[in-house]
Amino acid sequence: MKTITIGRRAMVGAALATPFLGRGTKAAETASLISHRYPALEYYADKLKTAVPDLPVEGRLMQATEAIQLQRLALSSSSSQVDICWANSLSMSSFAKSGWLEPLDDLFAKHKDEFKLGDINPGSIAGCSFGGHIYGMPITTNTTLQAYRTDLFDDKKLKPATTWEGYIENAKALSQPPRRYGVTLALKGEMIPNELHAVLNTVGDGWFDKDWRPTFNSPRGIEAIETYRKLAAYCVPGFTAVHNDEHTVNMGQDFAAQGQQWATRCASMDNPDKSHVVGKIAWTVMPAGGKQVMISDMYTISRFSAKNKEKLFIAMATALNDANQRGAAALATPPRNAVLNDPELVKKYRWYPAVAQCLAAGVPMPQLPEFSEVSELIGKRMVQAIVGQMPTKEALDTAATEAVAMLTQRGYYK
Repeated sequence: MKTITIGRRAMVGAALATPFLGRGTKAAETASLISHRYPALEYYADKLKTAVPDLPVEGRLMQATEAIQLQRLALSSSSSQVDICWANSLSMSSFAKSGWLEPLDDLFAKHKDEFKLGDINPGSIAGCSFGGHIYGMPITTNTTLQAYRTDLFDDKKLKPATTWEGYIENAKALSQPPRRYGVTLALKGEMIPNELHAVLNTVGDGWFDKDWRPTFNSPRGIEAIETYRKLAAYCVPGFTAVHNDEHTVNMGQDFAAQGQQWATRCASMDNPDKSHVVGKIAWTVMPAGGKQVMISDMYTISRFSAKNKEKLFIAMATALNDANQRGAAALATPPRNAVLNDPELVKKYRWYPAVAQCLAAGVPMPQLPEFSEVSELIGKRMVQAIVGQMPTKEALDTAATEAVAMLTQRGYYK
């Protein structure tokens, strides 16, 4: 056992050493960051480098899967070589459950006024929380909106739906196959739970109860999936092979009159190089009050960091302050209300008011560390019901049995 521990520590050291070489005598004062990489995260990693003058931060940015794997390797070995970790809502839940992350509740309370943390959207804070504790400082928050064609709605004297029955009726009224369809759905891979989250949380009873027993196969859950089965009759064909890119094309190329769209895809609707419907799309909250998916990117602090935890928190809060979020407004959805509601920014990014409404109405995915795995089983059965391969009740009961079997193996239901 001792040999294995030493080998694992050596492996962690080898994996983490390369990006942090060359610090010289300042190594002890330099904090380390492991992060996913895309333009907004690159921007904030750069701001983090010099946020606190006497605590420079050196970062290693990579693809999400690689970043999570490297973080898991370091944190599971109680390594002090990583101080700040990027996380998303699902990886944070897993790491927090394992006891690898520093709870930030006290630091949030202490520095709330200094960094205007009360301005951060509550939904974003919820996405950075697990088990009643805050573990992350939100970088960006993505959510879905009800996107609809204002010109087509006006021609038919329709209003964006506030009920799921209305959403189906609008899809029916606007469907003119093969020229254009009433709705676009995205039911491929991990998009399945994203697409179905809103209807399961409004028509249905959600995914699980407080003890992680399935509720998605309740009578209301069956009604929720039946709602999507009805909606599919007016959908752009091939929706089981539609991911985010194809979904965006369906809206931007005038193939669909409405759909559930990620906030990060709104800008492309007004890009004449990508869209045939510039200025014709508007956005609002999903039917029945929203409760649609909301996912946060965040910075977290390793519980095993030897650095001053308060100083690390201050570095994160400084990098993610109001001014820096305004600078990144074109790169991602900012979680601060003052930025989302800034009149000058709203002129440039006309979807911001709807994003703010949807963030307030959004609900994070279940904070079940195994959710990404178990949702693959569940989503497969839900799609089988929607396309008519299985009766809805049979499909959902089968999914519930499979989900319980997996979670039982993982130590739930003791």
